[in-house]
Amino acid sequence: MGKLLLMAAVLLVATFSANAKTDKVELCDGKIVVTVKDIAPNADLTGLVTNYTITVAPDVIEQCTALILTPAVRDTDTKSKRVVEILVISAPGERYRSMWVEEQLYKVCDPNRVKFYTAKKGESLTIETNTLVPYESWMDDAKFTVTTQKGTYNPDCIENVCGTEEVCDIPYLSSPLTVDPLWTAVTPVLVDIDPIRALKTKLYYPVNVTRSVESYLENQDALALLGTLNQPNFTVASIKIGGWASPEATVAYNQKLSEKRAATLKGIIAGKYNFPESVYSVSGNGEYWDDVINFIATTDDPTVKSSKDELEAAIANNANLDAREAAMRRVDRGRPYKVIFDAVYPRSRFADCVVSYQLRGFNREHAMVVFRTDPYQLTENDYIQLLAVNPDPVVLEKAVEIYDNESLYAIAAKAEADAGNFDQAIKYYQKAGDSKEVMNNIACCYLLKGDAKNAEKYLEKAKGLDVYEGNQNELRKVVLNNKYFK
Repeated sequence: MGKLLLMAAVLLVATFSANAKTDKVELCDGKIVVTVKDIAPNADLTGLVTNYTITVAPDVIEQCTALILTPAVRDTDTKSKRVVEILVISAPGERYRSMWVEEQLYKVCDPNRVKFYTAKKGESLTIETNTLVPYESWMDDAKFTVTTQKGTYNPDCIENVCGTEEVCDIPYLSSPLTVDPLWTAVTPVLVDIDPIRALKTKLYYPVNVTRSVESYLENQDALALLGTLNQPNFTVASIKIGGWASPEATVAYNQKLSEKRAATLKGIIAGKYNFPESVYSVSGNGEYWDDVINFIATTDDPTVKSSKDELEAAIANNANLDAREAAMRRVDRGRPYKVIFDAVYPRSRFADCVVSYQLRGFNREHAMVVFRTDPYQLTENDYIQLLAVNPDPVVLEKAVEIYDNESLYAIAAKAEADAGNFDQAIKYYQKAGDSKEVMNNIACCYLLKGDAKNAEKYLEKAKGLDVYEGNQNELRKVVLNNKYFK
């Protein structure tokens, strides 16, 4: 009995194609086309819902008084047959004379399974049907077939047109049904942002050096980023350049050093691009103390940490920068100063640059250069456009780290779902808004996880989408997989 119930349930959800996709079969040399959309169980698992469309060419219809189509489930071994329904198509102008066919069919068939249609001259007729068939045990591995016959009024007879032709198998399921949900695209939405953007970079210098050293620290990346200014979609509004020096040597010397470093950076840009002089603002800012102060306050280096109070006092009590540095050198015989010199000073010798510009259109190559240099300089829109096609996982991870943006979450969710990480995909989709498309995709994740309850919950929120009915069929598969294979 248990096997019989299993066989019944399996048949009831068996699909005409392995993945519940449309099967299209041509009969009668292509003059009759059967498009099988799906086969799925009804709510209480007692019957098979057959959903298909039949399109008949006019020359097939017009050769007879009535064309009779009989979709059925057949088993060739046992010769068993279950008629799904009988479709009678009256030829143009033949409805009255075809009534004798109706009388004959009513004598031998269930009247509820006989349906009548009238064709128009010269036009194909398309019939879409969705019918419930009770289950019988012989239906294991049966075939879905369509028999085509014609009726002629004089003499009153019915004969084959193409006979009985197989459309597809009704497979017996010996393993869980394949769940193949239908996803929907979530259209990215660009945010309304200030069109003025800022590109920021730094060029570092070795001690006492004012010329550009391309291989020093991250200078190659900085120069590559500056190279992106030569874009046809750029309109540069301003270029602000500041030069800095580390605190060793005198304030006067460091001021001149910082001015020369700023001038060097300006020269690099001016040598590449023909920007008007009015866009430049160049200054030498002297000694750079911010990183020194921050390092003393936060470092775990034991030498500096043990002298933290004395170092901070040396800074706070000496407004004169030359005196301040001299006081720092005296703390603990200069050992903390040596650590600071090695750890902080190399990155205190630089010229920084802020380019304010407007961007007309998106340039992927430019965006990737900016990303590699400083991902925080890209806007939400930059990331959305950068990730719209074949998203780079590294870029995507940084984008959702920086921005709380629904479109970016949707892109991240799709990437996780494509990778089979459905739990993470759900987390991202739940931050991607409440559109029907998002709800549908959350349902798809739950379908693939085998969670029928949550899949149904989110699928109901997607009602109205074209994929809704298809995913309802996928939900039925999950229900039966859970019932019979868990």
